[in-house]
Amino acid sequence: MSFGYQILGFGAGGAPANWIEATGGTTVEYNDGGVDYKAHFYLATSTFVVDALGKDASHGDKVDYFVIAGGGGAGGSVAGGGGGGGAVTTSGLATVMTVGTHPITIGAGGPSAYNAPVDGDDSVVFVGAPIAATVDGGGYGAPYVNTAGSPGGCGGGAAQAASGGTGTQGYDGSPAVQGQGGGGGGMGADAGPGAGPGHGGGNAAGGDGIINAYDNNSYYYGGGGGGGGGIHGGPSGGTGGKGGAGGGSWQQSGGPGAASTSAARNLGQSGTPGAGQTGGSAGANTGGGAGAGGHPSSWGGAAGSGYAVVRYKVGP
Repeated sequence: MSFGYQILGFGAGGAPANWIEATGGTTVEYNDGGVDYKAHFYLATSTFVVDALGKDASHGDKVDYFVIAGGGGAGGSVAGGGGGGGAVTTSGLATVMTVGTHPITIGAGGPSAYNAPVDGDDSVVFVGAPIAATVDGGGYGAPYVNTAGSPGGCGGGAAQAASGGTGTQGYDGSPAVQGQGGGGGGMGADAGPGAGPGHGGGNAAGGDGIINAYDNNSYYYGGGGGGGGGIHGGPSGGTGGKGGAGGGSWQQSGGPGAASTSAARNLGQSGTPGAGQTGGSAGANTGGGAGAGGHPSSWGGAAGSGYAVVRYKVGP
């Protein structure tokens, strides 16, 4: 008599693990508040591939994510600063995943421009999935002469106009009068208005961005670009918000990039004074708005591209 038996297998990996098993992007593992995390961060469009879900009843199939769109571009000649890219942050490991390939789109920032700046491109995490999240590209900063800033994730600054662009996920761009362009809105703060003769208090500063540390680095994202400085009462270019770029100037000092106290992923450039000089460009993968040009022959800088990070628990 023979006794048959069957070996019950769990596949090549053995018994299911407690936590998600996934690939994609660049990975880093770290401990935050006594909890072990694995994060996948994305500098360009790619995929987050979930190979298996964990058996942990509370967090074995859940993630946090942060995503920011490309920042808005900016024009030249006393123009408004570009708005920061819109951003969304989830927390508490509440986003439920499924096994499969989940596309992630990283939006481009608006390129350097003179009289036809453009908005930043949207970023999307988990494209096509039920939990997909889209964030809006930053609004462009208006080019010279009586134009409002463009709406976007954060609104672009105005050029000698009464209204900046409206922010859909962040702050609005600022208005401007003769002398300076308005600052671009940031994800974390309002922009400063442009000033002119008889209009005190303007600084054309871009609004500050926000900090996210899901990749184990405390960087600023989504700062607004500084407005361009003219010759009438507002000679200096505006300071870029933390995570953004500084505005150029007609003849005085260009606005500095993100303050040195900020931990910017790629520090925004300062604007440059003088004929033919540009506003500052935001750092790559910051979602920062572009700094505006100041002189009539100047161009705006380039905005920062978007960024995304997905993290999940891998330990108690």
